[in-house]
Amino acid sequence: MRPSVAAAALVAAFALVAGWNAYKYPSGAGYDVRQHREYADLLIHHGEIPGPETRSEYYTPPLFYALAGAATVVGEHVHAGDPHKLGQLLNWLVLLATAGVLWLLARELFPQRPWLHLSALAFFCFLPVVLRVGAMFHPEPLGMLVTAGAMLVLALMVRGEAYSWKLASCLSVLLGLGQLVRAWSLWMVAVAVVVLATVAILDRTVRRSALRAAAVALALAVIVPLPWYVHQATRYSNPVFDRPQESGFLLSRRPLAFYVDAGYPDIVFRPWQGHLNDRFIGVLYSETWGDYFGIWAWGPGRGDRTDAIDASLVRQSVLGLLPTALALAGLLSLLGLAVARPREDVARLIVVLPPLAALASVLYLGVAYPTSDGDTVKGTYALAAVPAFALCFGFAFDVLARRRFVGLALALLLGVSALAMLPFLVW
Repeated sequence: MRPSVAAAALVAAFALVAGWNAYKYPSGAGYDVRQHREYADLLIHHGEIPGPETRSEYYTPPLFYALAGAATVVGEHVHAGDPHKLGQLLNWLVLLATAGVLWLLARELFPQRPWLHLSALAFFCFLPVVLRVGAMFHPEPLGMLVTAGAMLVLALMVRGEAYSWKLASCLSVLLGLGQLVRAWSLWMVAVAVVVLATVAILDRTVRRSALRAAAVALALAVIVPLPWYVHQATRYSNPVFDRPQESGFLLSRRPLAFYVDAGYPDIVFRPWQGHLNDRFIGVLYSETWGDYFGIWAWGPGRGDRTDAIDASLVRQSVLGLLPTALALAGLLSLLGLAVARPREDVARLIVVLPPLAALASVLYLGVAYPTSDGDTVKGTYALAAVPAFALCFGFAFDVLARRRFVGLALALLLGVSALAMLPFLVW
């Protein structure tokens, strides 16, 4: 089967599963769903943003809530019993669009590697955190789509050595819109500037145009979300993320074990809330591949955990080990190539930098705002970097698959793992 045909079949299956999940998953369930729905309703019906006087998402930018609120208004006329359901269906469309952008991005960055394209797409389609959050009334999937779009435009610029005003403006608008979805999308602005600055340093022939594109991108990336930052700055102490922090030195807020201890064996055999609350790696991994906070397989809408659910969560944790290892191997390999041979392919930075920046931002969030339940170390906070992680996975798979026997064995093992995940992925 040709990779393009297999990719079309994969996206069709992904659309079916993601659509079913958005349809079946309760609109009143999910991370902070009450606050998200109240924000959208208040914004669309009264033109107001909630304040901190109630437990709300007042520090979150309004773009998703404007779109989801508009979808809810439509839902009030066509699905009056549960109008917020259309906000979930909006995220279904967002997931499909992101899958398409990822496919284009893989082809642009790695044009002669069709199996890399397919394996990266498969990683994205079978990653539990993608399907889980994509079924909810939640802003994170939209942030992922906008970030993936910015990565694609950046790839077009670097690959085609085309640093035109048109592409630079498109990139900058996407960078600005990303900040109007989630505050931590600021890291993508830094990624774009670093990539364009590296191009300017390494290639004298395009130095002027690359620097001009970087300046345009940075300027408009500030101007587009500026009204939001002004709104926050005039009302609160922090215009980017107004949440109270603990006093004291930043790194002293967490014990050393938080940074270096993955929490074995709990990370494999007890990957649910209560066992890994003070372990960064453990919570992030368990929440990405399983259901650490009880929002999908157990908890609201599902009831308490049972032995069968525990067994399912353990299985998810085990199944996630190989694809995670491949993604990290691909990331480290591409990082090594980018550092050792920077002139060979500057575009590698477009794949390498987003995962590193996203992990750094989640780590900062978990340290600056420590909680006793691990709430600030969610895999959803790194969702915007999933397309880049998928490309890292695809790169590692493609390199290993050059040996035919290894490739067949690996594909078979990953295929069986994907099938074993299906009962968990379908709500």
